[in-house]
Amino acid sequence: MLTLDPSFMLIRHTADDAESVISDLADTLHTYGAVQADYGQETIEREKKHPTGLPTKPFAIAFPHAEAKGVVESSLAVATLSSPVSFLNMADPEEALEVEVVFLLANKEPEEQVQALRQLALIFSDSEKLVYLREIESPAIAAEWFRDQLLNLE
Repeated sequence: MLTLDPSFMLIRHTADDAESVISDLADTLHTYGAVQADYGQETIEREKKHPTGLPTKPFAIAFPHAEAKGVVESSLAVATLSSPVSFLNMADPEEALEVEVVFLLANKEPEEQVQALRQLALIFSDSEKLVYLREIESPAIAAEWFRDQLLNLE
């Protein structure tokens, strides 16, 4: 199970680019002991080789992550962005997507990652849920909403 702490929810976050939002999310997880200090840089390097942007509707999202070795506790950090940043499309790495919500996955066990990605994909195949998440203004409400959504999938 992913740890979903309100401290891991960056609401209306300002970032210049994909690297800075990944770093900000990873730094947040590191501050709370969920990942090792180099997890952000490992995630940025992985993102360059294996982009994670998804052209969901009504706006694009991204699921950056790195290998399990840098993870202390399986967690999810989320940034809803005040202005979109460009991530490359997972299916077409030549295409840049303007991403409005970023989900940084940190899974301690590699098999957890596949399940977490599946669960999140199920949640966000519903565009109304994406819009609702983007409009949440409280980290506590965002974390609680995520917990409820994941419990509904079990």
